[in-house]
Amino acid sequence: MRNSWKTIPLLFFVLACGAKQTPAQDTGNAQQDAIRKLETRMDELRSQMAEIQSELDVIRGTKLPATGSIKSTLPPPLVQLPPEQQQRAIGKATSDHQTFAQEEEDAPRLYNAPLETDYPGFFHLPNTRTILRIDGSARSDFIYDPRTSVLGDSFVASSIPVPSPSGPSNFIASIRGSRFSSDFRIPVSDQKIARTFIQLDFFGANGATAPRLRHFYAQIDNLLVGQTFTNFMDPDAFADSLDTQGANSAVSVRIPQGRYTFPLGKGAIAAVSIEVPSSNINFSVNGTPAVPFTPAPDGTVRLRREWERGHVQLASVFRNIGAQLPNGVRESVFGWGLNATGELRAYGRDSFVAQVAYGEGISRYVGDAAPLGLDAAPKSQTNLSLEALPLFGTYASYQHYWLPVLRSSATFSLVQLQNTAFQPANTYHKGTYSSGNLIWSVVGSLDLGAEFIYGWVQQKSGATGNAPRFQITGRYTFVKLHPTE
Repeated sequence: MRNSWKTIPLLFFVLACGAKQTPAQDTGNAQQDAIRKLETRMDELRSQMAEIQSELDVIRGTKLPATGSIKSTLPPPLVQLPPEQQQRAIGKATSDHQTFAQEEEDAPRLYNAPLETDYPGFFHLPNTRTILRIDGSARSDFIYDPRTSVLGDSFVASSIPVPSPSGPSNFIASIRGSRFSSDFRIPVSDQKIARTFIQLDFFGANGATAPRLRHFYAQIDNLLVGQTFTNFMDPDAFADSLDTQGANSAVSVRIPQGRYTFPLGKGAIAAVSIEVPSSNINFSVNGTPAVPFTPAPDGTVRLRREWERGHVQLASVFRNIGAQLPNGVRESVFGWGLNATGELRAYGRDSFVAQVAYGEGISRYVGDAAPLGLDAAPKSQTNLSLEALPLFGTYASYQHYWLPVLRSSATFSLVQLQNTAFQPANTYHKGTYSSGNLIWSVVGSLDLGAEFIYGWVQQKSGATGNAPRFQITGRYTFVKLHPTE
């Protein structure tokens, strides 16, 4: 615009010169040529001003550029779910609940709703509407076992030796709990977001520090396929623990599945799934092991109710457990289970979480019993018909915030399995897990914690064992979630 004003004196100068230097009969033509040139110049200046204004509008977010006018490098805005969808999917207590394992961040949600609506750590992939968060953690666990050297870097109470040894003590360090994840969110409409989530840790087979797939699933319009937490569990009701195993009775397993989730209204949610089965059995007849088979997939149904101060959830699973006996006979038995869980916001940021689970043939899903092959066993030495073993598991944990950056949790957990007459005397029967910790969010994404764990186990014969553990953990996360206030 400034240059356009400079052209006005130039116009008068040209006109004046033209009057003195051109013949009278040519004066009109010269003036018309000068005017046309100046008008052309004015049009160019107006075009430049329009382009500048368009760029300013894009930067301010008030207007999208016209097609082909400019090439903006700014990303489109992050997709926001309608508030009513976000509220139905996640209550305030659920979004605020914090655990060291951060399993709540990995869990599938109704509408793929994020726990934090501002999408911390996400960035746009160039020339797309897809947003991506690369997250994970680098951690070191320093573990001291005063009385046994066989527990490894995850405290599984069922692996405590019976009878309890008096030594030697054992110190180990591990980085296997470190993780790496990629979280893709793709808007497919104004009210729908597709999600693809991939996560690895380093709990390789046979104790190796090697990559292991934890999650790999995709969900669009509440239809999920891939590997993630079973629909039978509730990662939002986990205890806050440094130990990578956690409460010994927790229903916790990640398996391939197909799932559909849908709202019921007023904060209620339902989900159904078909999941990859596994007949978790381990027994022999006259020294020859039985061979497991899976006659049908596992099926689950889950009901959940969210509100501002917490949530409750009831899930069920239905199974068909099979085994081929050494004599060639194929046996199968029906298994089922119920799992009631919940979280309740207490005073301030404190919270209480709990689980009560019971069923027959559900040891596959329960932490302490999962490695032992205790879904089913023959009834007796003379009756080799399979029986789905009844299992009861419960835990409770209270989380208290001393300061916004300092918290503690106390947890108690119990598993009890009903054995058959066929099973040997040293078969696992009962176990408990207790822990207390102190976790400090030091600065930025650095967390430090100390935890004491005590486990107790009883065999079918009544023989018992126990073991304490001390653990110190340091962890640095790539993206800081749950910022301190």
